[in-house]
Amino acid sequence: MGRNNNMTEQINALTVRPFVAYFLTNTMSLLGTWIQKVGLGWLTWQITESTFWTSFVSIALMAPVGIIGPFIAVYAESWNMRRAFLITKILMMIISFIIFGLQYFEMHNIHTLVVTSLLLGLLSAVHHPIRLVFISIVVPRPYLASAIGLNSVSWNMARVVGPGLSGFAIVILGLANTFGLAVILYAPLILALTLLPLEPRAKSKPNTDRFFQKLCDGGNVALQTPLIFTALCVVALNSFLVRGVLEIQPAIIGQILGGGSQALAIATAAAGIGALLASIWIGLGKLPPDFIQRCLWPMLAVGILGTACLKMTSVIIPMSLIFALTGFTTTVVGIGAQTLIQLKVDEDYRARVMTWWSSVSFGGLTIGGILIGFFGDFVPIEDAILMVMVPGFLLALLVLFKLPLVRWIDR
Repeated sequence: MGRNNNMTEQINALTVRPFVAYFLTNTMSLLGTWIQKVGLGWLTWQITESTFWTSFVSIALMAPVGIIGPFIAVYAESWNMRRAFLITKILMMIISFIIFGLQYFEMHNIHTLVVTSLLLGLLSAVHHPIRLVFISIVVPRPYLASAIGLNSVSWNMARVVGPGLSGFAIVILGLANTFGLAVILYAPLILALTLLPLEPRAKSKPNTDRFFQKLCDGGNVALQTPLIFTALCVVALNSFLVRGVLEIQPAIIGQILGGGSQALAIATAAAGIGALLASIWIGLGKLPPDFIQRCLWPMLAVGILGTACLKMTSVIIPMSLIFALTGFTTTVVGIGAQTLIQLKVDEDYRARVMTWWSSVSFGGLTIGGILIGFFGDFVPIEDAILMVMVPGFLLALLVLFKLPLVRWIDR
């Protein structure tokens, strides 16, 4: 009980100066990420008009996080976090510059899009466990819950503004200059990372265990801790059934609406607004963990039903409202579960356990998005979404039956 009381003592991380600097520059970097992500998806649709390849390129930016993330995390726990963060960000900036250069000289084709997307995805897989641990050394522990939520605010603020900027930049500047803008937005964070004062972080205890033993230890902590295990199950379902659809919006807009970049910007910004509202709600640090726990299953159910309703509309306004709703619910589930796990896990296992969260999250959206994209090349994409939603919803009911809410009890 004492532990749970401590978990509710949350303070606004925006009162910590290093976090403010990190928050602002990281938001700019994420703006670049979203501008680039939307641009790559849209360029792929223009080149191929294939929902599968558009989905593949969009998902390739994140899929490696779910596949190799846990393996990277075993080593990441012992890394110098500042140095590792800088190296991965600089390499990502270099790949982004290559994407810009290829578009500037009109040399992109499906092969260059797949290769550069996969390279960025692999770098993201290395970077992700670093990012998850890094936030814990930017602020003291009492500020951690707020910092996690605000970090998601940063992500979703970029998700709101980035697609809009991308859509208008594509129209006004062209794709090449849009990719160039994404490269420029990486720079402030790289500079800030060299100067930020960080909290001392206890290094992992000396451990002679083999690689797979360390990996299994992190998995055992996740599986044997009721709160963490149940949170991971909810996140997996949320990613497969809801987030996977949100990540392939270029294909959805292209096929259902036959829309241009402005329609894409409206739809992706709508999802981002919903996600931003959810992030602010949790990021203010006012919600006790037990309240967040009670929200997750209902939010998952609403998100699934909202996604299924895409079958019923082919107009941008109601479609955007659906995306706003599902953006809200999927973010509450995602960052709510992450907050609970971050507060529960011990420091020695933080990177390994949090990367299991990343794996089920990104793995779920990868499978869901790729399945919908594959079926979307044979049937209308709204039917493909429904084909995934129906068995997925039955799976969610089965999991809920097998994992009743009592599993949330922190024994």
